[in-house]
Amino acid sequence: MYSEELQATQREWAERALMATRSLLPKMTPVSTYAGWQPRERQTVSFLLTATARASESAFLLCAYGQLWDAEVLVRSALEGSLKLAYLLQARETFAARHSEYADQLFEIALLKDHRKAAGLLAAVSDPDAPQWRPIRDLLLSDRELAELSARNDKVARRNLETRWSFAGLIGELSRSGDPYFSGLGALAHGYSMASHVQHVDMVGASIALERDRRSVERRDSIHLAHEGRLLSDLLHFLFLRIGVGYRFVAADLSQLAGVKTAIDDARAPFRQAAEHWLRIEYPGMQPGAA
Repeated sequence: MYSEELQATQREWAERALMATRSLLPKMTPVSTYAGWQPRERQTVSFLLTATARASESAFLLCAYGQLWDAEVLVRSALEGSLKLAYLLQARETFAARHSEYADQLFEIALLKDHRKAAGLLAAVSDPDAPQWRPIRDLLLSDRELAELSARNDKVARRNLETRWSFAGLIGELSRSGDPYFSGLGALAHGYSMASHVQHVDMVGASIALERDRRSVERRDSIHLAHEGRLLSDLLHFLFLRIGVGYRFVAADLSQLAGVKTAIDDARAPFRQAAEHWLRIEYPGMQPGAA
């Protein structure tokens, strides 16, 4: 459906952003090798950094092949991981408590949920003791473990903790903190909401891609490239956020962030004007900058 020229452009843009990201990942070394981490703390931070990098790379690859709606879901994951890291590393004085919430309490809550879902699956099959269900049975907690985890994580406490670590909770907490690193974070809610429509396949998510394909070629192609440019830019900005909060937490050389920003700006150069180009086509007569 899309021309060879557009396909070449989308691939070039995505590969450029991917290569820039890969070149910047070593900048995280001062964070991952910080001498002040306890072993479990280092593991937790490494898990978050790896998860966000993996989701970002997968999103770049989907963008290279024009699968922008599928990439939206992974960009959402990269955003959530970046926000969790930012919240975790916001300040030294809150780190220990937040680490315990994320690595211990939320982990235990997840174990409880997995136990109940595994129990429900086993209750639905004819022979739950069959060998093929061994991986599911391994998710079950013993009666003692179930009682202990349930006692430590009552329903009210679980609900409060999950709300605080949800997307809305993190955005609200960081935005209200007055921390200059997180000014304007509320603007991310729109993209997150659109990705939620796609992920949950509600009426908006089910129809939005087909509606675009029914537009004229000029309108469809311009919004396609503007969409890709936004996804790529978001992923690069999330990377900058992770590096920035990490450097601040471990007291690394913040002057290096200028070079990181320059590399990101260079990677974005080919698609920086994609949204403006689309606006001129979609809204004829609009003055540049009027949006």
